[in-house]
Amino acid sequence: MRNILTIIKKELRRFFTDKRMLISLILPGVIIFVLYSVMGNFMFRETDPDDTYIYQAVVVNAPSELEELFKFDGKFSYEIASESREFYKEKIANSELDLYIVYPLNFYDDAMNFTPDGSNTGTSPEVKIYYNSVNDKSSEAYQIYTFALNGFKDQISEKFRVNNSDEEFNLASKSSITVEILSTLLPFLLIIFLFSGAMQISIEAIAGEKERGTIATILATPISRFELAFGKMMALSIVSLVSAFSSFIGLMASIPKLMNGMDLDLNVYTVADYSLLLLVIITTTILYVVLISLVSAYSKSVKEASSLSAGLMIVNMLIGITSMTGVANNGIGSSFIPLYNSLQSISSVLSQQTSIINITITLIVNVLLIGLGIFGLSKMFDSEKIMFQK
Repeated sequence: MRNILTIIKKELRRFFTDKRMLISLILPGVIIFVLYSVMGNFMFRETDPDDTYIYQAVVVNAPSELEELFKFDGKFSYEIASESREFYKEKIANSELDLYIVYPLNFYDDAMNFTPDGSNTGTSPEVKIYYNSVNDKSSEAYQIYTFALNGFKDQISEKFRVNNSDEEFNLASKSSITVEILSTLLPFLLIIFLFSGAMQISIEAIAGEKERGTIATILATPISRFELAFGKMMALSIVSLVSAFSSFIGLMASIPKLMNGMDLDLNVYTVADYSLLLLVIITTTILYVVLISLVSAYSKSVKEASSLSAGLMIVNMLIGITSMTGVANNGIGSSFIPLYNSLQSISSVLSQQTSIINITITLIVNVLLIGLGIFGLSKMFDSEKIMFQK
């Protein structure tokens, strides 16, 4: 036990006394927070109309009966067409004009007197609205104008109405909306961040010492190979967890910004939920560390370890994609599949479909795999062919 603690202290000292390494552990969380906050602000700004902008539109044969309908509180400036259609279409294509609207002659009378005969012959009066979907302002103007025009169409041909009163018809609670969003978004991001943190720390841990030639000195010390493997894994896991929690805190702190404009209830989860989530995160992080350390021990160099670990990252991402539905797989069988079981456990907690049995099996499977991995790593330390391959 003393030897294991000595190895853990040695590894931790190496990480936490190196300012650059310490910054690299905390930096991912800061980057995630800043990146997602900026993304949220830009996305919200993109969907938030500019209250000061006046949309420019040219109209042909504008019906005077609808003048009040299309005033839009002065947000639109209308001009009567005085040039050819092609002239205005070119101005819209060049983003010099927002809309070009062409009404047929006697539009209002024809629309009011039109009676559908069920033949779908297309004889009703047609309004042509030209716009530029690449130009945000032109696209906004098109949506606003067509919404009002469709309202007029429904008004004169109304047979029935759907949800037309002030009553609230969407019965989804704020907490259920929050659960749906988080259970779709977080599981994938979490396992990506957990793996990235473990990969950043573990790749260099053994392959780097083989490159520098210091592995021989370590193996020459009078400690068992299992103690060496166990001590290294625990130290690397602690460091990886610091990186993982930095990313997790950055992610959770940025969610209100990322979902800017949405009324989310982040207090929907209980202490028990967070405790289960924490246990799964810890065992999954240690499992990632063990897997990448096995790759690092097998590799001749850090470069080779990075290349081989990239394959594991792809597999991890493919597993992560399965959580994007926001629905957890609560089948018992899924709890026995390494890594996939962790993802499903995280999804079940976040979607509030927690299965204690499944999570318990997941934790047991993870611990068993960690133990097997550490045992395998100790055997690799015993192999001169692997440790000193050229």
